[in-house]
Amino acid sequence: MNAHSGYDRVADDWYVEPPWAVDALIAAEATVRPLRGRVLDPCCGAGNVPTQLTGIEDVIPIGTDLRPRRPDIATMDFRDSLRQFRPDSVVSNPPYNQAREFIEVALLHTWDRVCVVLRLGFLAGQKRRVWWPQTCFARLWVSSVRMNMPPGDRAVAGKGGAVDYAWFVFERGYRGPPIVGWLPDVGRPPRQRRRRGPDHETISVPGAEEVL
Repeated sequence: MNAHSGYDRVADDWYVEPPWAVDALIAAEATVRPLRGRVLDPCCGAGNVPTQLTGIEDVIPIGTDLRPRRPDIATMDFRDSLRQFRPDSVVSNPPYNQAREFIEVALLHTWDRVCVVLRLGFLAGQKRRVWWPQTCFARLWVSSVRMNMPPGDRAVAGKGGAVDYAWFVFERGYRGPPIVGWLPDVGRPPRQRRRRGPDHETISVPGAEEVL
């Protein structure tokens, strides 16, 4: 079982973030300063992040991935992608076992900010305790619902999220402690709670919410 997703481990740590999580990040960052310019996801999988960024004013979405997931997405290592495109910002769900390196390389080749969705437990750890003060960690947007992050390489039945997630935002030139906030409820579908009805159907219960 992978601690990053709650599912069995898959090759390349490819787990798919829900589209609403990207929408919520866009809305949260807009309260500080909207994303603008070229926004790259160098680990975009099947393209969720660039798809959700499409149509956002003043944003040019770019997506690449290590594997040929889609014919219209360039295939390259995230390091090469960042060096080649030198984006204004990065929005990504990187492989958890390479998250620290990903953040460091992204900051070297990004002009504005790096936003990565990771399990909340990424904050912990003795080695990272020394690393955090050396970064420009600006904001932590915590999800008050547990995101469902299924593996992208197989068809699996959806299930409730088992891990707490947040968007970690690193901003070039930022100084001071990070701001902590919660993701807004943007685009998130209502929770489906199974309840016995006349035909044993699944009924959407208004107001039902998954909490931390």
